[in-house]
Amino acid sequence: MFSLMVLPAFALSQKTVNLYIVEGEVNESNGFVPYFTFSTTGSFDSSNAVLRFDLGEVVTFNVKNETDFTCAFSITDHGQIEGIPMGETQSITVTFSQEGTFLYEDPFNDHRALGLGGMVVVSDFSGPEFYGVFTEHDEEWINAIADGGVYDKRTYSPDVFTINGKGFPRTMFDTLAMIMGHVGDTIRIHITNAGQMYHFPHFHGYHVKIIEASKHDHYVGWIKDSFGIAPAESMTLELVPDKPGRFPVHNHNLVTTTYGGNYPGGMMMHMFIYE
Repeated sequence: MFSLMVLPAFALSQKTVNLYIVEGEVNESNGFVPYFTFSTTGSFDSSNAVLRFDLGEVVTFNVKNETDFTCAFSITDHGQIEGIPMGETQSITVTFSQEGTFLYEDPFNDHRALGLGGMVVVSDFSGPEFYGVFTEHDEEWINAIADGGVYDKRTYSPDVFTINGKGFPRTMFDTLAMIMGHVGDTIRIHITNAGQMYHFPHFHGYHVKIIEASKHDHYVGWIKDSFGIAPAESMTLELVPDKPGRFPVHNHNLVTTTYGGNYPGGMMMHMFIYE
């Protein structure tokens, strides 16, 4: 997996991030279909880059569109580039003045359904942090949007479900999403729903505290083991484990724990907590 972790430096520092909108393919139930992600290397990977910055950092994003159609770029609450013609690069400079977890995406013409949705984290937190971008994949929509065709917005039938572009058991090898720590640690978990449908993370073994929710303000302060996250919503969670163990985290909408109709698969990840 190719991802960018921008490690803490100093407040009000300036950075430049190059992002490429690239095309590849993923294995859906009926074979390989086109798929699109934001890459920091220019090479396709099914995972969008996870971008992490310190509070107060000023970041210039240079976004190059390597597809054959017009794209766009936005970060929730931080502005957007309205249009990026194919083959061109456009830039936006953002000052990250508030902590939180934010969706970045291509907001043009349902392009997030192509896979073009990732996560920005702004935080001065110094403890262990983990990241999960929840996305589902509908072959009919992907093909129609990529080809400029027609699709029925009233019909959405995804059959592949991923976290960070991976379905279980590949999630077991994703260091960004594999939650690890010790009893008594304060652990931050950042989640973003880059899909088109509600998802319902469920934690076995522990409860987590919701410390930020971009759409469900009334969730903040809840201590839960299950909750809903709306399309395009991001949340920051806090976990303080009270016992050691190995426990799953999965979507409580059980169809999402399949991959191409095969179970187990899809939106499952794990926690390893030590003494």
